[in-house]
Amino acid sequence: MMKYVVLLALSLFTSLSGWAFSLDNADIRLLCPQRGQIEVILHRYEHTQQSRGQHHFETGGGHVRRGPLLVIPFANLDQMIYHQTTGEFAYWYAETEKLVRCRLLSLTTTYPVDIPYYRE
Repeated sequence: MMKYVVLLALSLFTSLSGWAFSLDNADIRLLCPQRGQIEVILHRYEHTQQSRGQHHFETGGGHVRRGPLLVIPFANLDQMIYHQTTGEFAYWYAETEKLVRCRLLSLTTTYPVDIPYYRE
């Protein structure tokens, strides 16, 4: 009986951990085939950005939920896909029309900083 309780607790934790990052303030670093390390930053107001290498930068906006999938599109038509149940990341490369699985390198919650304003 105890193993069923532990199994239930683990499955509940695993399914809830799929919602672990905030769409308002997350810095996600992925390692993806053909492109290497990709950094995706999710800001408030559904603004997103991706960067890779030294000269590749794209902006995006919004996200779409399709069942357990969270899709974040970018201006170059690439899409980061996050499977909320399994916690896996993938990328759709629009240029080559290829879907690849990516490995999560880090996931950091960011916090807004109030910048002081001084009147003269």
